[in-house]
Amino acid sequence: MDETKTGRALSVSDVTQKSDVLLDDYLTSVREQFTRTLGSNDTPVKKHFTLCGNTIKLIFANEKLLPFITPALEHLSITTDEEPAIEICVWDDVTTDTDMPAPPWFGHAVQTEIGNIEGVYTHRGDIRGFNNKRIKAAFNWSANALSMYDREKATGYYWTKDARDLPAYETSAPLRTILNWWLEERGFHFAHGAAVGTSKGGVLITGKGGSGKSTAALACLNSGLFYISDDYCVVCAEPKPAAYSVFSSAKVDSGNIFRVGHIVPARAKTGNKHDDKEVFFLYPRFAGQIAQEFPLNAILLPRITGNFDSALISAPPAECVKALTLSTMCQFPGAGKKAVDIFLKLANTLPGYYLDFGTDVAQVPKLISDLLEKKGWSRK
Repeated sequence: MDETKTGRALSVSDVTQKSDVLLDDYLTSVREQFTRTLGSNDTPVKKHFTLCGNTIKLIFANEKLLPFITPALEHLSITTDEEPAIEICVWDDVTTDTDMPAPPWFGHAVQTEIGNIEGVYTHRGDIRGFNNKRIKAAFNWSANALSMYDREKATGYYWTKDARDLPAYETSAPLRTILNWWLEERGFHFAHGAAVGTSKGGVLITGKGGSGKSTAALACLNSGLFYISDDYCVVCAEPKPAAYSVFSSAKVDSGNIFRVGHIVPARAKTGNKHDDKEVFFLYPRFAGQIAQEFPLNAILLPRITGNFDSALISAPPAECVKALTLSTMCQFPGAGKKAVDIFLKLANTLPGYYLDFGTDVAQVPKLISDLLEKKGWSRK
């Protein structure tokens, strides 16, 4: 499925008027295409996971796809006959020997209200004009992966041309676009942030890439604190602020691995030659330190200082909202008001701190533990 070309321009209003019918027809085609893959010689594989108190069912066209999706989710794996809250169908063209139908937005550009001609895709994967209240669609061009979600049927569809070509950022955080669309309906949202703490409460560490989130979280993994994420977690603001684990993976720049050497045995061979970070699957090696959820008691904004010592300095709510929104919303198609509302409530409910990150990484877990103990939020 080649979606890189643009042709004649449609106005935003034209796209909106036509897209409901086109989307419905294309979703039917996608559903039928997946059904055809199940008729091949390979046996489909069904896996169940738990997330935010709900059961998720993944249906793979064949077992060859499992190594590219399930390793990051294995810590949430369950055996159940319970009716799932969402089903997600997963396949590629290569292992199923099929060919994905061309999408209805193929060959078009979009003319904005001020006359600019833009491509159908936004930088984060939105498909301009081809989303509505029932059907969500996004295309990750660098991973060559299509995500669709049928809200009425609570069913998602994830397709890629060749699963072997998925980059590490995709295999370490699989299906996140579909999961986020589904979670938004339930008052949750993905956050681009790390989360560490105790069973009684923890901190959300958020900021732009390269600010020290992963290093801080992974240092805590070796300290007795529980780990939820180093890059993506799910958060909610009501009834009480909380963080939830989705992926047990970690991504580290090769130049920073020496700072978190204790995770090296969990190094994974995944992704392709274009990956800029190394991936580690922390489950099952660190199963005892991975928490599925805990309450949130503070927000930390890391800043690399170059000093030896680390420190916590009070940060205003506005800076916490800014860090959460800027680093999260640019990565999730469709993210908007619901995300901002959750992040605003978190920032106005929880105290914020700058985590001035020093070169002595071992100080970070103690700073976080002392913060939680001093505030009386957690008890060992």
